[in-house]
Amino acid sequence: NPTGPDLDFGMAPVLTTTIEGNDVLIVGQKSGVVFCLNPNTGQPLWQKRIGRGGALGGIHWGIATNGKVAYIPNSDWFPFGSDSTYAASPGLYALDIMTGNVLWKATSDPSICSGIPGCYSANSAAPTLIEGVIFAGNLDGHARAYDTQTGEVIWDFDTIREYETVNGVKASGGSIDGPGPVVANGMVFFNSGYGMHSQKAGNV
Repeated sequence: NPTGPDLDFGMAPVLTTTIEGNDVLIVGQKSGVVFCLNPNTGQPLWQKRIGRGGALGGIHWGIATNGKVAYIPNSDWFPFGSDSTYAASPGLYALDIMTGNVLWKATSDPSICSGIPGCYSANSAAPTLIEGVIFAGNLDGHARAYDTQTGEVIWDFDTIREYETVNGVKASGGSIDGPGPVVANGMVFFNSGYGMHSQKAGNV
């Protein structure tokens, strides 16, 4: 008493090998800090704050890496339990895996959520990486593909709409949160609709 900040590790850590052949462990915390650790000792090689963190801030569900760059979603949409000395900075980040330096940051236009209850401009869901493209969903309901080198949006699909489904169930999209999309055989599959924490519900 008082209750401590909600700064747990929600995501699974990622073990990868750098271009120099060294194993490293990358993990993001709800504090908004990304850690690169020696997997044998736990000693930090670097750490980088990219957000103010908090109960629904910071890094939530997962990251992606190719051993050169770590792609990190940051939420920062809910102020409870956050570091008030640090400005909210939601978006998708690309960090140099050797140094932790930010190579680029991609953000969505907050005006997309204008007049839409439960819509927030923030990246919380885990991303998925293929060669040249990082796929990331947003709490604003948009599924986006980004150029891995520049962060430029290659394409953007708004999932907040009604759908005709294969089984005839009435369906609509909402906030994209939780697991990353699946990529297989030239297709990418996103889940849409996450009604927890006042976000926009859906069922597709």
